[in-house]
Amino acid sequence: MAEAERISGDEWRLDDKPAEPAKSQQLRLAPPTTELAVDLSHERLTRAVYVVTAEHLAWYLVAVYALITRLAALGARPLDASQAADALSAYTIATGGRDAIATVDASWITILQGWIFAVCGASDASSRIVVTLCGLLLIAIGFAMRPVLGRAGSLAFAALIAISPSITYFSRGGSTAIASLAFMMVAIALAESMRRRASMRRAVGLGAAIAMWLSADPIGFITAASMIVSLVAVGLVDAVRLDHRRLRIRVWWERHRAQVVVCTIIALIMWILLTTAFFTQPLLPLLDYDISAAFAPPLIAWHRALHRLVPILLFYEFIVVAIAIVGAAAIVSGLIGDRFAAWSLVWAIVSLAMFALLGENSAEAVIAIIVPLSIVGAYGVDWMHRTAPWNSIRYAIAGAIVLTLYVQVVTNFVYPAPDTSEAPWRRHALLFWSEPATSIQTARECERAQSALPGGASAMISDDAPQVQWYLRDLALTDSAADANLVVNIGDTTGGAAAGKPDTAHFGMEEWWTPNFRTLTAARAINYFFTQRNWSDVEIRDLDIEMPKPKKEPSP
Repeated sequence: MAEAERISGDEWRLDDKPAEPAKSQQLRLAPPTTELAVDLSHERLTRAVYVVTAEHLAWYLVAVYALITRLAALGARPLDASQAADALSAYTIATGGRDAIATVDASWITILQGWIFAVCGASDASSRIVVTLCGLLLIAIGFAMRPVLGRAGSLAFAALIAISPSITYFSRGGSTAIASLAFMMVAIALAESMRRRASMRRAVGLGAAIAMWLSADPIGFITAASMIVSLVAVGLVDAVRLDHRRLRIRVWWERHRAQVVVCTIIALIMWILLTTAFFTQPLLPLLDYDISAAFAPPLIAWHRALHRLVPILLFYEFIVVAIAIVGAAAIVSGLIGDRFAAWSLVWAIVSLAMFALLGENSAEAVIAIIVPLSIVGAYGVDWMHRTAPWNSIRYAIAGAIVLTLYVQVVTNFVYPAPDTSEAPWRRHALLFWSEPATSIQTARECERAQSALPGGASAMISDDAPQVQWYLRDLALTDSAADANLVVNIGDTTGGAAAGKPDTAHFGMEEWWTPNFRTLTAARAINYFFTQRNWSDVEIRDLDIEMPKPKKEPSP
C-alpha cells in the first residue's frame, strides 16, 4: 500500500501520485481578480445603510398621507363667513402694516396670516396656511407621545387624527379651533415630559403652549375647563387612595416650585399679549366675548350636542368611537394600569359631559371630543397589539379604516362645499353644515362680476356677507348704491334656489342643513353614508349682484 505523503497546506494523500508544486496549487486556488472585483462591488452596493422597521414605515405613510390630505387643493373650498372675516382682518394687516392691527379683530393667528399675505399674496389657500400647519402639528404630536402611549399607541393616535374626516375638514377650512387643540396637545406632551424630567426650558415651553392654546380660539376655555375638572377628579381619588398625602404634595412642591412659578408667569404674560394683540385691544371685552362664545345654557348646549355633534361622531368618526370604547373597557378592567391612561379616560368623559351641558357646540366643537377619545383609543390599540388575537383583530380595524377613508375623501374632496344649483332630489349636504357654508357659486360669480368691471371700480356690499367682501376685496367699498359700479343685495332664505346659471346674477350664497332625524330610517342612513345626499330639506340664502348702468350725461 502506498505510503502516506504529507503535502503543502497540511493535507494528506494516500495515493502515490506526486504532489503538485506549491506555487501552482496557490495559483489554482486563488480566484481571478475580476471575480474579486465583482464580489466587492456587490458587497458595497448591497450594504445596509438604513434599516426600515414596520414602525418607521407606518410613520412615513402617516406623514405622507397627512401632507396630501391637508395640502392638496387647499383653495378649492370657498371661505365661510367666519373664515372670510378673519382673512379680511389679515388682509388689512398685510396692506396697512403694524398700525392696522389696532383697527381689526386680530388674534395671533390673524397676525401671522397677515405676514403670509404680505409675502405670498392673498388667496383662499394662503388664508388657511397657519391653521393647516397647526393641523399637521396635531398629528406630529403623536410621535412625541411615544413614551406615554407606547409605540403602537402613538402611531394609532397619529393615524386616527390623520384619517379623521372632521379634523381634516376643519384643518383644511381654516378653523382656529384646530390651532387651539394643537397647542393643547403640545402642552400635554410637555407636561408629561416634565413629569419624567423637569427642566426650566420645558417649563417655559409649557407656559408658551398654554398661552397659545387659550388665545387661539374660544374653544380653548371649555377644553381647559374640562381638563382642570378631570385633573381635580383624579387628584381627589389619589388623595383618598394614597398614604402620606400632605408629605407627597410638599415634596413635589419643593422639587418643582421654580418650574411652576416660571410656567405660570410665562403663560399669563403671553396670554395677555396674544389676546390683546400686543396691547392694541382691551382685555376684558375680549375675555367676555370668548367666554360667551365658548359656553351656552344647558338646554341649548344639550339640543345642539344631540343634533350636531352626535351625528358627526356616528356617521363620520365611528372608528374613533369604537376603538375608544375598547380602550375604556381595557382601562376600567385594569388591563391598562397607566396613570395617564386613567386620566385620559376621565378627561374624555368630562369633555363629553362638558360639551353636552355647557358647550356652544358649533360643528367644529366635535374635534375637541375626538382628540381625548383618540388618546383613549390609542391605549386600546396598544393593548390589543400586545395580545395574540391581534392577527385577527387587525382585519376588522382595516375594514373600518377603509370606510373612514371613503368618508374622508367624500366630505373633503368630492363635496367639500355646497352646490346650490343641484336639484332638490339629488342635493348633497354634510353634517358639518349646521351653520351657513359658502357655496361654490359665490367665488365664481364674484370673480365673473369683478372681471367685467374697469380698474378702480367700487362696490356696495352688506356687512353680513364677509365672504363676498373677501372675493371682491380689490373693489373700493362705498355706502351709496348710486355711486357704486356693483351692488350686492342679500336675498331671502328659502328651502331651495335655482342658482349658478351663467346668465343670471341671482344665486345661492350660503347653504346650511338642520337634519330632521324623525324622518331618518336605516335605509336613508345607509344611503346618506355612501352618497351624502340629505334626507331632509336644506336652507339656502340667496344673493343678487347688480351692475347699475352708468348715468347718461345730459345733452348740451
